Amino acid sequence: MIIWTHRGNPGVENTLAGFTQAWDAGIRHFETDIHLTKDGVIVLSHDPDISRLSNSSKAINELTFDELQQFPIEGAHSWATLDELVSTFPDAHISIDLKCDEVVIPFTDFAKGKNYSQWVVGSFSTARVKHVRRAFPELLTALTPREVLFMLMGLKHSELRDGRHFAMVPPKMKGIRIVTKRFVNRCHKFNIKVFVWTINSQDELEELRKIGVDGVVSDVFPHLLEAM
Repeated sequence: MIIWTHRGNPGVENTLAGFTQAWDAGIRHFETDIHLTKDGVIVLSHDPDISRLSNSSKAINELTFDELQQFPIEGAHSWATLDELVSTFPDAHISIDLKCDEVVIPFTDFAKGKNYSQWVVGSFSTARVKHVRRAFPELLTALTPREVLFMLMGLKHSELRDGRHFAMVPPKMKGIRIVTKRFVNRCHKFNIKVFVWTINSQDELEELRKIGVDGVVSDVFPHLLEAM
């Protein structure tokens, strides 16, 4: 079973230090999110603003990259760019979540000429995912919410291509159980691997292992590694 570090946790979230800690622990799969600064730099961040990780409540798209660095993460760590992440860890598998509309075109521009064979790109926005698929038909993408629903119903969405997608899903969504043995089997029938987020307990990991998921995204992966 594959374990992905969730945003570099349990190190400092979405920092090079956090991902380095994960890499040194043997993790080769990273999950992250991206936003765009005012001057067009793609940065690693789950939230549209920096209030949770810094002493400012400013939005990322209101700041230039240099201005963003004036508000270090947890008072000590620089905000990292997507370019820094992929350059520092060229052999890592990276799940990239497009968190806003304005980052989509800069991301596709960034990806041109890159080796994206170990990336998987997803979003809650179907339009964002479709844009990436049109730009890079061979790039791995995560199932959209609608495609997950199709899979729950035992159907394969017409846009899905064999072996070019992952199901990056929570155990439940809006009260509906998603990750079941039947769901996993249906995904595997169409060569879609299933990775579940965010799993932080050994008991839940064991339950998912029993139904055949391919891996989990975790904040506390050292504890899960001990259980494997």
